[in-house]
Amino acid sequence: MKPHAMPDRSPGLYLFFLMALSALLIVPCSVLGATPPLFPHMTVSVSNDTLSPGEDLSVSAVWSRDASSYRPPESVDARIYSAPGGSFVAGYTIPKDERVASGDDTRHFRGVIASSELPAGRLLLVVIDPVSGADARALINVTEPGPDFPGARMQRSADALFSGVAAVLLVVLGAGLGLLLKRS
Repeated sequence: MKPHAMPDRSPGLYLFFLMALSALLIVPCSVLGATPPLFPHMTVSVSNDTLSPGEDLSVSAVWSRDASSYRPPESVDARIYSAPGGSFVAGYTIPKDERVASGDDTRHFRGVIASSELPAGRLLLVVIDPVSGADARALINVTEPGPDFPGARMQRSADALFSGVAAVLLVVLGAGLGLLLKRS
């Protein structure tokens, strides 16, 4: 019987791979971007933290940054949540305030939210920068529900239902088109 022999391979190939692996592990590598940029700072103020019937909510927000790489947004998102339960109530877009001079480091936003579309109770207003995700919060107390709140809530529910149905139909029609193209 012949002894088990190894195929003719040069030990130099193994030595080369071992040296290459060692060089990769020994050579230090710099890591770029290890520190994320600083978030901009958001502040929010409201006209009145307790809204009486017929009194609209004026929202003012200031976006500022200090050596951040984020661009100033053209508008901010305002979301209103029920304070005790945390359920979503409404969402709005607040544009930048054209009357106040804004630069690259500071931007002012101003908007009005109709109290007729708000429910009664304690609400949490969250103003969010859509570019960086920075946010600011304020508590609001609405004494009476607005007369348009049920209709506004119904409209938001109908819009959400329409968007969901449209997305499902788009997927089904896309799959059908893909099957038709595959068969032809």
